[in-house]
Amino acid sequence: MKKLIGGLMLLIVGLVGCKEDDPQPKSISDVLLDQQDLTILRAAISHAGLQDAFKTSSVTLFAPNDEGFKASGYADAGAITSLPPEQVRALITNHVITSPLPVESMPFGLSNPVKMMSNARLFLSNPDGTPYLNHGKSVKSNILANNGVIHIINRVIPIPTQSLAQIIKNTPDFSLFRQATRRAIAGDPRLATFYADTLGSFPVDPAYTMFLPTNQAMIAGKFSQAEINATSPIVLARIVSYHIMLSRLFSSFMGNSTLNMFDASYTATLASKSTGLTIAGRSNPTQPANITKTDITATNGLIHVIDKVLIP
Repeated sequence: MKKLIGGLMLLIVGLVGCKEDDPQPKSISDVLLDQQDLTILRAAISHAGLQDAFKTSSVTLFAPNDEGFKASGYADAGAITSLPPEQVRALITNHVITSPLPVESMPFGLSNPVKMMSNARLFLSNPDGTPYLNHGKSVKSNILANNGVIHIINRVIPIPTQSLAQIIKNTPDFSLFRQATRRAIAGDPRLATFYADTLGSFPVDPAYTMFLPTNQAMIAGKFSQAEINATSPIVLARIVSYHIMLSRLFSSFMGNSTLNMFDASYTATLASKSTGLTIAGRSNPTQPANITKTDITATNGLIHVIDKVLIP
């Protein structure tokens, strides 16, 4: 009997020892330390003073990897830590949803609106089990922590603060397109949306995608300031509206396709080539415009920059 009791005691002690040695569940802050490609993000979280928040708050973090920071214009950790901490804090919280959201709980489809911790409205897409936040694609999903889930993405997602009209107004290289829009309003009053500054901070749908030619492209297309002033507002309205879609189209979902433009009777042709993305007008199909910059995000849509004027 004594041997039996002694054996049971040793078994109990062994089991207790195993429990104490078992790895304990990790917080999001701890999990981030295990990921080798998140060095810039960790520096940003530390600079923003958010380490404790990611230890206790129950959240979903869309974590930009180092390549994502670099692709978004942040060369290294120093580019982030040189910014004011409150600015970095806002940027980080723009990648956080205030509840756990694994892939299997995400709605299918494109551009489902979601409110971030920053209070910005971004768009979550799940076309095939791979999540996207705006144009940021997940390269590693469903990394679980004891207080939430991490999806590593390949872009930093900025907080949209200006409407499309405000971005056009505040970007010197869009001044000729803005002038054309102002004159085109007499031909189609709906285009006032893209000229006025009265949309507010976070207008709701409808939302738009604009393919905006630069000033150089406008001049090459015979739309200098003098030529715009000499062109009929009705003709300009057809030209301006032909650069606008009635929905969001992030670059991540651009491929060979036909796009319905502002006037649904007009379509443009989108193509994905080894040299990049192009878009062609109906009247200039053999001379497509190159899309030179993508995903400039506004509160009511987004802008892709092109190097030719599209002709309907």
